[in-house]
Amino acid sequence: MHSVVIYGADYDSVEDIHQTLAEALDFPGYYGKNLDALYDVLTDIDQPVSITIDLCDISNDEMLRYLERMIEVISDAVNENENIELEIIEP
Repeated sequence: MHSVVIYGADYDSVEDIHQTLAEALDFPGYYGKNLDALYDVLTDIDQPVSITIDLCDISNDEMLRYLERMIEVISDAVNENENIELEIIEP
């Protein structure tokens, strides 16, 4: 099983978050590194993956809002693909 933990407080850009996801979960090279592309690749995954997003200690409000939107997108993908597990760590 591929797994990734996103510690939101450690990131300065959304591009870095998408890069971390792409590398950890072996996304295809054409991955567009945006929320629409994230949904597309997650719903196509045919092996178990685990994604944990830690929202603790995020001081950047814009980053927090983006991660909350990302959680919504991943949750939608979870509803479509049983191979995905999502855990959210909240303050």
